[in-house]
Amino acid sequence: MADARLELHKAHREGQEKYIYFLLAAAGAAIAFAITQTQTATITLSKIPLGLAVLCWGLSFFFGCQQVLQSSNLLQQNYQLLRMQGGLHPDFPSDPASVAVIEKYLNEQVNKSGHYGRWQFFLLISGAVFFIIWHVLEMYLRTNM
Repeated sequence: MADARLELHKAHREGQEKYIYFLLAAAGAAIAFAITQTQTATITLSKIPLGLAVLCWGLSFFFGCQQVLQSSNLLQQNYQLLRMQGGLHPDFPSDPASVAVIEKYLNEQVNKSGHYGRWQFFLLISGAVFFIIWHVLEMYLRTNM
């Protein structure tokens, strides 16, 4: 039973990591696409939604990187906590009070990591909405010239 739980946990973690990296790749690709679409463009007020889209995608990428970093740190901290609980940590004895404090801290860090993930997704989608607004605006301006 413990092996099945461990395998399920590993599969869940791998799925989360793939999702984070997928969103990072999508944000990077969106920025690159926006740049290729505007290589010969001039700066005008109609480009404001495009600028907002690229800003959102850049922030999405930043929050994704923060989530990867936070996830890596959490994994290391959980490992150290398990060593401490098992009495195997060379610097810290297995003290229930210390373990409780560390577990509380880790839960706060998990919530922070989730915060980064929500912002990563929200900003990626917001960038897409701004990009579509820009594209429709450009189409409108071309037809009315």
